[in-house]
Amino acid sequence: MNDQLTFKTLPKIVDISALSVPTTEEDVRKLAKAANEYGFIAAFVMPCNISYLKEQLGADTKVIMGAPVGFPTGTDLTQDKVFQVKEMKKLGCTEFDMVISVSKLKSNRLDYVKDDIAAVIEAADGYPVKVILEVTYLTDDEIKTGSEIVAESGAQYVKTGTGYSAKPTEVRHVEIMKQIVGDRVKIKVAGGVRDFDALKAFYDAGAERFGIGMKSAVSIIESIRNQ
Repeated sequence: MNDQLTFKTLPKIVDISALSVPTTEEDVRKLAKAANEYGFIAAFVMPCNISYLKEQLGADTKVIMGAPVGFPTGTDLTQDKVFQVKEMKKLGCTEFDMVISVSKLKSNRLDYVKDDIAAVIEAADGYPVKVILEVTYLTDDEIKTGSEIVAESGAQYVKTGTGYSAKPTEVRHVEIMKQIVGDRVKIKVAGGVRDFDALKAFYDAGAERFGIGMKSAVSIIESIRNQ
């Protein structure tokens, strides 16, 4: 096993999440408990649950509160995404995972995509932004184009997906992204990371951060507890 992927260190590159439509406050409570207990670097919930997440994490938590922006479709107007960032900053969020307008990327409206990302980065005001391409909806050439746009944008990460797609992220998607971005931005994977072997394969392909649902994240960490 890679020395960096241990029971103690792996949580430092995993964002634990509860972003499904039927997520309850009890789910958020369990998420906060797991995040604090295992030391996951960040926790993500939908905007309506952010205040409750903050309460459940507690004042002494070391867990970053992340915010989804334009979830899950990316079709919000740019000004709506900017509004979301500003409001969720007020609630205490300090990382922002935004979905691009897949429609505009696939329509080759690249200036729109660039401006959309730039506006969110400006609103984040120095806090990390992870830009989601939703690679399972894209051709390989579109993945390359989107990755290049993100690499030049000033964002900290290019991210594979929201996890909402019916198709999982594949290792080859990360390989394509890494080929384009090199070390200019980091790669985050979400969607399809269900066990440690899958996570390790993505890690070996160049991913440095992972967005994983609460149950899968805990299961993965527990699976390597004694290794």
